[in-house]
Amino acid sequence: MKKIVIIGAGGFARELKMLIDIINKEKKQYDFAGYLVSDINKLIETDSKDEVIGDFSWFNDQDEKIATALGIGHPKARLNIANTLSNSFDNIDFPPIIHPNVIYDSSTCLIEKGVIVCASTILTVNVKLEKFSMLNLACTVGHEAIIGAGSVLNPTVNVSGGVKIGESVLIGTGAQVLQYLSIGDNSTVGAGACVTKNLPNNVIAVGIPAKVINYN
Repeated sequence: MKKIVIIGAGGFARELKMLIDIINKEKKQYDFAGYLVSDINKLIETDSKDEVIGDFSWFNDQDEKIATALGIGHPKARLNIANTLSNSFDNIDFPPIIHPNVIYDSSTCLIEKGVIVCASTILTVNVKLEKFSMLNLACTVGHEAIIGAGSVLNPTVNVSGGVKIGESVLIGTGAQVLQYLSIGDNSTVGAGACVTKNLPNNVIAVGIPAKVINYN
């Protein structure tokens, strides 16, 4: 078994711990060591304080390679922390964490390091999930779609075939992206929105059809 830690100690970090427990019930793979945070002095009441084992300096005391999962739901924070950890420590491994009931074509889908795919998600064929992206509960992703690095799909998002989602994109719960469209880097799509045309970088779009209302 491989020792694993979760970065963050909030609600999504606890959900990620549950996902690891479910994976272990199927086949014992990970020994959960605890949660790590950037600053233990900034823990709040809703954090899992009792299982926080330290800050990032904890890695300095480890002789083995440590599996590490990002229990953080914000796209930019996922990438920033991943880069910080990768540049600071050479004993970290970021395995993809995939719920056992996820359906995908393993022969054609590419799932990069640090990706998290939660329960009841379906990927079809030739889907690419770039590093540190995260797909929450019950998402669907169609053929040849690309989910960019660090991007987050909240629960029940539907991404059609041929869609290209850029880096650090946040797509809100229940949103839909129609086929062969693109969403630019650092953009946000509101919950329940339906994207019917390409979106540029650094915008916030909401509604049906989704319209740009602001800039990130």
